[in-house]
Amino acid sequence: MIKEAGKPNKPEIYELWKSAYPTKSKAYLSYYFKHVFDEGKCLYLPQDERIIASLQMNEHIACFNGRKLKSTYILGVATLPDYRRRGHMHYLMNSALDEISHNHLLTFIEAFNPKLYEPFGFETVYESKTYTINTHYFDKVSTSGVSHHITARELEEVFRKYSRHFDCSYVRDVHYYDLFLKRSVLDHGNICVYRNKDHEVCGYAVYRENSVEVKVSEIVYLDSVALMKLLRFISDGYPDITVTVSQSEKLERLFPLTIPKKSATTMARINNYDLFNKLYNCKVRTPKEAFAQLKKPIFLNECY
Repeated sequence: MIKEAGKPNKPEIYELWKSAYPTKSKAYLSYYFKHVFDEGKCLYLPQDERIIASLQMNEHIACFNGRKLKSTYILGVATLPDYRRRGHMHYLMNSALDEISHNHLLTFIEAFNPKLYEPFGFETVYESKTYTINTHYFDKVSTSGVSHHITARELEEVFRKYSRHFDCSYVRDVHYYDLFLKRSVLDHGNICVYRNKDHEVCGYAVYRENSVEVKVSEIVYLDSVALMKLLRFISDGYPDITVTVSQSEKLERLFPLTIPKKSATTMARINNYDLFNKLYNCKVRTPKEAFAQLKKPIFLNECY
């Protein structure tokens, strides 16, 4: 029988995640279970006096074609190795979707294995683009105005301006960015910010680096000056820099001959087509048709 997790179950679910996601860093898992994990939004399946499968349902508000919709992001879909291929996750997923469908119109999930989730009505609706940019493009770019000093409120303000150009983005408030800053520190990441001559924040970038490479996982910028300065600052000392952006951004306009690699990032499910079609005065039958109603590019750079 499927159960809702309580605080006593948290340590065991943490161990299940460690087993199911060996590539996730210990720092990230510690951060997630300390600051984000909500026992009330976690379902699990017990058997043989242990938790054999679980999933998490995180609630968000997403902007969609001029409206703010309640949505759910499913993550932490995990089953112990000895209990896989027995239908446990299918049972757990159907139960979760039934619960979600009564309250939220949209459900998202990471598109790491699309064929696994397509039978549940999910379709890939968002891809990210990753560029590897040679740092010679920044030879004449100054890093003036770039620093590591930033507040959650400043991040929220610049993202609000940036997201006006996009649709289907989460509503990110100050609390979101408080956690955002904690995650960066605990997961050994960095955040830098660019302020113009009037001391206004015009962009920020989230990145990780080691002795051989540097990767930008999110970059928000209000103009090309902010983009170039942030990348110049981050790439100092490296021959190239890897940058991941939304599917609509065309960095090759600034960096000719730089060819992006596309990756399926997010899948979506419409939980109630009758309600969706009534709300938007349309007749869609699939998630892709629903997302085709958007008048602006999609921004869905979320991981939970």
